[in-house]
Amino acid sequence: MRSQALNLKHLRYFAEVARRGSVTAAARALFVAPQTVSAQIQELAESVGQPLLERVGRRLVLTSAGQTALDYANAIFALGDELGAVLRDATRPTTRRLAIGVTDSVPKLLTVALLQPVLDRHRKELELFCREGAYGELLGRLAAGEIDAVLADTAVPSNLARSLQASVLTDSGMTFLAAPTLVKELRHEFPRCLDGAPFLAGSPPSSLLGQGLAAWFARHDVRPHVVGRVEDSALLVGFAQRGLGVVAVPTSIEGDVIERYGLTPVGRTDELRQSVFLIRARGRRPNALVAELEPRQK
Repeated sequence: MRSQALNLKHLRYFAEVARRGSVTAAARALFVAPQTVSAQIQELAESVGQPLLERVGRRLVLTSAGQTALDYANAIFALGDELGAVLRDATRPTTRRLAIGVTDSVPKLLTVALLQPVLDRHRKELELFCREGAYGELLGRLAAGEIDAVLADTAVPSNLARSLQASVLTDSGMTFLAAPTLVKELRHEFPRCLDGAPFLAGSPPSSLLGQGLAAWFARHDVRPHVVGRVEDSALLVGFAQRGLGVVAVPTSIEGDVIERYGLTPVGRTDELRQSVFLIRARGRRPNALVAELEPRQK
């Protein structure tokens, strides 16, 4: 039997069902009858020769083939949107869009430093979108094709390794900084001087960096006095600038923080690390600008 050709309507209906987990919900969003959606999904499954969705409880979830199909569908939609934008105004200078998600735990200055090479090379034609959010939310947006990549301090969970891949962009030791007036009050050599010192925590205790800090403090038998927990990195160093407490920042951006906020180094350690991963979808042609960000294979 001759297979049917794929068409965009099949893919649009399929992607909507995959996103909402229900034919009824998808039909409501598409303003069509549920029977129409079901028929399109059935035609798509017949054309590829295998089911793309399966029922788990009351929801429809993707099969392995369905996940692959959704990745390609999102890429096709993105290219279609790009083509439409180009054809609508071919006289405008070409713009290159880059949509990046950044988890709350990645310092803002570090984000800028990691994106700087692409910003410098494509400044005239670049259209940059940065969305900050929670790790799980951003991975969902990445899987749905809404963003091109995610910068996170956590690698891809094992249950998502089949559809997402990560590469290490930076791996840095940590520098402890404080306002000059506070540094003068600290006694003893580093890291002993941190014992009892006011400390501003920039990561939740449950995060990888938060757990790493706790273990490092315990290993050196120091107990800083946590005077605040500030997850926004710009606010964190802003409060440190006011003398509220010591902060820990990646050594790779130590110079930028010192220059911008006038802080003074208390000490440095390579025992405590902060890594940043670039996460993108597998099986989907990456945005060329994302490919530029990825470390080159040796």
